[in-house]
Amino acid sequence: MKRLLPVVPLLLWCQACDRAPARIDFQPPGYVLSSSEVALKPRVFTQGGDVLEDARPTLSVAPADLAVVTAASGLRCLRSGDGTLSVSAGPVSRSEPLRCRLVETLRAPSALRLIIPNAPVVAEVSVRDASGAVLHDVPVTLASSNPAIFRVEAGALAPVSVGTANLEVSAGDRTATTPVTVVRKLKAEPLLLNDGARTSWSLPQGHYEIEAQVRSADGSAHGITLSWVGGSNCQDAGEAQKLRSQCTIENAGSVILENPTTFGLGPSADGVVAMYEVP
Repeated sequence: MKRLLPVVPLLLWCQACDRAPARIDFQPPGYVLSSSEVALKPRVFTQGGDVLEDARPTLSVAPADLAVVTAASGLRCLRSGDGTLSVSAGPVSRSEPLRCRLVETLRAPSALRLIIPNAPVVAEVSVRDASGAVLHDVPVTLASSNPAIFRVEAGALAPVSVGTANLEVSAGDRTATTPVTVVRKLKAEPLLLNDGARTSWSLPQGHYEIEAQVRSADGSAHGITLSWVGGSNCQDAGEAQKLRSQCTIENAGSVILENPTTFGLGPSADGVVAMYEVP
């Protein structure tokens, strides 16, 4: 027995070593986008990988006015800014960057129009804090309410088919919605109408929109007119240099653009015209 006595204190000392904190584990908060509490739940491990259930790690934030530590071992951001989160237990400590980005508002377009077959369109969306400052590094999520109408591809909106859907934007706990209309371009070409001349296009059943913009050869306000045939809820347009009109063709019909005559002495009108299939 006398030979074992020196071993007992050594065994007790080794057991104490196994209970010493060696590592702290928690999920770094990364970007914190709201003032809600973020649960960290740090755990302290021994060198052998055992969890020290009775450990009470200490949390601190620098600078102190960036965030506060909660009683539940979490934190709550007080303002937007960068700092450091530190967690310690005995001689062991761990520090991680803390990025508070308190999203107050999302600014998105009031409405968007996508044209088939044009390239995808980037929606101009900005994230701002309570002071109105833009938070450039906050991740923003874009989603389509109906991917059969348009899809979100690499942050841009790609038209798929004629119709309407919503762009759903989110950052942190803030959301915004933008109505999106998808149209199909059927025609886009130069337009030249001499005095009294007209041009027309036959149309099958469907919903259409015409856009035309011209200028008169003599620099006057002289313009063109637009009229629909065979449609309902149609918007005929009087003489103007810039026209935009929609019509529902129920079976078959046409649209007519005309340069009103001035006894053959009026100026010509030249410009561009575009026709779309619309929802």
